[in-house]
Amino acid sequence: MTPEVALIIIFGLRVIFSTLGDGLFHCPHCGADRQYRRRSGRRFFTLFFIPVIPLNKVGEFVECSVCHSRYDVAVLQVPTTAQLTAMPAVVLRAAISQVLRSGDVTHRDARERALTVVRNAGDQGYGEDDLDRDLVRPFDEVRIELARASSALAPEARENFFAEAVRIALIDGPLTESERETLLVAGADLNLTRVQVSGVISMVEQEAAR
Repeated sequence: MTPEVALIIIFGLRVIFSTLGDGLFHCPHCGADRQYRRRSGRRFFTLFFIPVIPLNKVGEFVECSVCHSRYDVAVLQVPTTAQLTAMPAVVLRAAISQVLRSGDVTHRDARERALTVVRNAGDQGYGEDDLDRDLVRPFDEVRIELARASSALAPEARENFFAEAVRIALIDGPLTESERETLLVAGADLNLTRVQVSGVISMVEQEAAR
């Protein structure tokens, strides 16, 4: 007699992860900047432990390369230490370029003041060519960058940066209607109230009149 052979079919489900990208982020567990992998999982039907049929996705997450903690991708919105260090210069560049383009962009003293302020904020290599490039960037793009960068700053810092923008606007003379409107927009993007904006403008105007 020929012995019967029983065929056992082994099947199941398995989640397989793939890496979508990587970079640097601030890991809440490590409390420092770390490399991360952005990963996505998909459930597969397996036959003899081999994935054969892709099923549903199981979501994305960010994984720290050091502690291997996993986070929602929203963690990537938190600025890294390096980004926080550069934030003052980023905010000032955005605010100043808004103000300068509403006045005399060729005024030598105003341009020199702009360069000095940005360099003092940490961007030591900021020069004339960089300023010119900032001045021709799309206005809406600059506004978005200003609002995003300023969200990580304390209210006092935002007021101080706004005051610097007002000082630059006043270098070529009293504020024009266009400059005032631009300053109101910049103040709103810096998440300052109308009262704060008006107060800072008034303070700097009095300062310039002395």
